[in-house]
Amino acid sequence: MHRRAFVAGGMTVLGTLTECRVARAQSSRKVYRIGMLSVGSSTADMAGPQPRNPTTSSLLIGLRELGYVYGEHFVTEGRSPEGQVERFPSLVAELVRLQVDVIVAAGPALAALKQGTSTIPVVMAGAEDPVGLGVVKSLARPGTNFTGLSNQAVELTVKRLELLKEIVPGGAPVAVLWDPGSLLSWKASNTAAQQRVEAVVL
Repeated sequence: MHRRAFVAGGMTVLGTLTECRVARAQSSRKVYRIGMLSVGSSTADMAGPQPRNPTTSSLLIGLRELGYVYGEHFVTEGRSPEGQVERFPSLVAELVRLQVDVIVAAGPALAALKQGTSTIPVVMAGAEDPVGLGVVKSLARPGTNFTGLSNQAVELTVKRLELLKEIVPGGAPVAVLWDPGSLLSWKASNTAAQQRVEAVVL
């Protein structure tokens, strides 16, 4: 994820936490717990105020730039499946048991979060197709406990293939290497261009 996207996500996190604070109307300061679900890192690399994971670090930098101090205003609970996406449901269950105040999650974790909680606010970081996944009702009005950013991968992938066919007309197949844990946008583009495109998914 790019740093800009995570700073924007951080601002969404802060808005969510502020709503929680107002709703609870607590007189004493609460240290909020931000659950984080990553994809390509290790849990150890996401830990603490100076994480080695670049995306977690970007979020913390964004929060710090907005005046929020780790350990004083918030702490993080990072979790990663470490390459085994089938672990997401158990990681979600762990964060729910910890009663975190909000969860920041990459796209591949959203389906597990939808099944795992309907009450904890979830901030999506670069979701492929949150409407298609059923985690929000629409991008304009989510209507659920999910909010955040969509990278519009489905629409953009289809458009890129359409442009490619215009630039290079003809019936030659296009081979595509795709992440098996992130197939929503490929399925949409393959449906749109199934007569001219062949896929190789690794």
